[in-house]
Amino acid sequence: MAAESGYHLLVPTYSSSFNTCFYCGCIAAEFDYAPPVQYRDFYLATKEASEFLKIPTCGECHEHLKACKAGTLEERRTFAKDKLAKKYAKALTIYEMWSENELNDLDFSLRHSIEAGLTLGEETTERLRYPGFDYEAAEHQQSVPYNTPKYFEVFGDQFTTFREALDFASKAYRIPKNTLKEYFADNNNSFEEAIHAIHKEVAEKEFTKQLKTLCNAFAKKHKQPIIFVHKQVERYLSENEEMTIPEALEHLFLTRVMPQQKIIKG
Repeated sequence: MAAESGYHLLVPTYSSSFNTCFYCGCIAAEFDYAPPVQYRDFYLATKEASEFLKIPTCGECHEHLKACKAGTLEERRTFAKDKLAKKYAKALTIYEMWSENELNDLDFSLRHSIEAGLTLGEETTERLRYPGFDYEAAEHQQSVPYNTPKYFEVFGDQFTTFREALDFASKAYRIPKNTLKEYFADNNNSFEEAIHAIHKEVAEKEFTKQLKTLCNAFAKKHKQPIIFVHKQVERYLSENEEMTIPEALEHLFLTRVMPQQKIIKG
């Protein structure tokens, strides 16, 4: 194919990587081009970043990469992995949220579905973590950096996968996995920040519930407007962070309610 002229075949350095997709580690059945052949003239004319490589690729990654216009190997690898993650997002979620020992109490149909998701999620996780392989192209050797595994830390405990960390944190701090995963994403991808945020929210809800209950009871007992009691107690608490709700109510009684009752009786 004349349009392929100028592209250098990416050849694995070691035989164990022959016929392997560079992007995900599956069996290679196609070739990807960086940049795409149809944009070859554009990259030559503009001198945009490109490597002119012909890359062994599995059928699925090849199909995904048809929509990618990037000219470098790393850009195309990122694109392919993003597509895989989106396509198998449901299976990845099942893999993160479930473990084999949680399936025993499920009915057959649901268990079968979850088991399939676990298998597919595990396979996809391995594909997403695949680092590529050392290769030769245009008589130049290229070593693919094997990044140090990313650790997920939960208050000093380290885990090599998000799934393990999520399972541990959920059990250790008694937080549903779905909730913890959502807060993890919203709190700088940090389990510690997520757990603190959840505990803070729970404490605030409990405080609000206690404030409402105690203020309503006080208002009923002393025949005071509920809004008045709430506003006064909130003001006392804002002025003195160490004061408790019962102490604020006691202060309200002594400084406002009791003097008012004496006036009425007098």
